Amino acid sequence: MTEAELTKSQGEQTEYRPGQTIFQEGDAGSHMYVLLEGSVEVYVQSAGVRIPVAKFAPGDFFGEMSLLEGLPRSGTAVAAERCLLASLDEESFRKRMAEDTAFAWRVMKALSSRIRNHNRELILKIGGDLQEVSAQLDDNAREIHQGIEDIASSANEIESNEKRLAGQVKDVQTLSERIVSTLGFLQQVARQTQILGLNAGIEASRSGEFGRGFLIIAEEIRKLSVQSRENAEQIALLTEQIGSKISSVAAASEDSSRRSNEQAVATNQMVVSIGKVAQLADRLAGLSRSLES
Repeated sequence: MTEAELTKSQGEQTEYRPGQTIFQEGDAGSHMYVLLEGSVEVYVQSAGVRIPVAKFAPGDFFGEMSLLEGLPRSGTAVAAERCLLASLDEESFRKRMAEDTAFAWRVMKALSSRIRNHNRELILKIGGDLQEVSAQLDDNAREIHQGIEDIASSANEIESNEKRLAGQVKDVQTLSERIVSTLGFLQQVARQTQILGLNAGIEASRSGEFGRGFLIIAEEIRKLSVQSRENAEQIALLTEQIGSKISSVAAASEDSSRRSNEQAVATNQMVVSIGKVAQLADRLAGLSRSLES
């Protein structure tokens, strides 16, 4: 008995018209098929696109993986032309395998070949995905690295500016202290001038009519000394307020400088971390190349 006759005797025969579906992706795999006449195409559907994966001629068999593993169909089988199929359920398949060692050998070879091809396709897909992920990681790492370097550069510039500002604030504080010292001297001079004016007034009074003009001058000196003292006191008060504000600015400047320095340190640490991500991307790319080879 020929193989076709043996298959016909053990399996249920079904004829399919061109384009007729034999089974669909996701269907239960309760039978395997032996193609007796015609041809069959198998395809998978991805994102609305039909992708051909196999084409069978008379003598070929298909669907055995779902039958053996009890899993749903991984693709859709369609008659490419008028075809005649013999379908074998699990019991018929076991019987055929036990009675026909040549058929069993063909099934094992086909299974081995399909598993090998599947593994190869899987490795290629994983390798391609790894390469894509690696490239994306590398691109993102480079962009982030560049951005962080720009931030670090700006932080360093801010820190430098803050240091210059702090130095200038200290210079202003020193000048304010010198102004206060000078105003203290002016206040002292004003007090001495006022005393001298009082003394001059007393002496002018003692001189009677001859000291009247001198008395007027002494009075003006006293007025000027009082005004000088009052202005000096106001300037001293304003200078003290300026000094207080400058001290606050100096404290804020020092705090800003410290924070800028901390930011620069943290940014540099991020640069190191991004470098490690880039190294990981390189390792992924190497792993992908190893899988493909």
